[in-house]
Amino acid sequence: MAGETTNNTQIVIPQLSRLWLSPVGTTAPADATATWPEGWFTVGLFTEDSLKFNTEPNFEQVRSAQSSYPTRTFQTTDAATVEVDLQQWSGRNFKAVYGGGSITAVTPSGGGKHYRFAPPRIGGRGEVAAGIEIIDGGKHYRYILPRTMQMEGVSKDLSKAKESVLPLRLAVQGGDDMDAWYLITDDPAFQPATPTITTVTPSNGPAAGGTTVTIAGTDLDSVTAVNFGNTAGTGLLVESSTKLTVISPVGTTGAKDIVLTSAGGNVTKTGGFTYA
Repeated sequence: MAGETTNNTQIVIPQLSRLWLSPVGTTAPADATATWPEGWFTVGLFTEDSLKFNTEPNFEQVRSAQSSYPTRTFQTTDAATVEVDLQQWSGRNFKAVYGGGSITAVTPSGGGKHYRFAPPRIGGRGEVAAGIEIIDGGKHYRYILPRTMQMEGVSKDLSKAKESVLPLRLAVQGGDDMDAWYLITDDPAFQPATPTITTVTPSNGPAAGGTTVTIAGTDLDSVTAVNFGNTAGTGLLVESSTKLTVISPVGTTGAKDIVLTSAGGNVTKTGGFTYA
């Protein structure tokens, strides 16, 4: 098929998975392979087919008498959940599965030490940060979820025929001050495309700067800076993947290269802007 791109190296098979938890606010790993910072712990073993990360956006549709189809659709809310069945019973895992609670030591009459777990009372559930780690050969993926909360009931199968698992169900919490979740990976398939410059309009302006310049091209949505020669432009506004605007800085008479800086690499339009 014309234009079809196939690449079997972009198929991901989670050969190794881990789930990490920590108190909210714990520093998250900065990249896909760094050691997890202090404060994170793994939940240990879980069933091989239970780990799921679901995103669940909700939409509303505007219906109009003049159309059999919605005339506009808009998103109202967003949601995401983590599901996994833990095989290891531990105090930490019980607290995670039940949304908190307390563990106290009990001294039995026969000596030794026993432990008493009590689930949280109404209003006593707390939040935890979560990290999902997936490894496929040399590729690493980490979902970072800064705030999650256990918001479901807990049902355990205590039959003799198989191991009894702890069903961990976490709902992602959000806020205006952070991303609700994000992914970090070293997979080269995520490398953004290098932008291109088609036109620069206007292509000239006064040396005093202050000219609003429109740059058209492709893959401009990853551009983070625009330089006129060695001087950065100001007021960068990326309107789409094919258009951005920037204000020319103060310069000196003559033609200057336009240099775009982006996650996909830098691109230069030689002599793209001339100061009069």
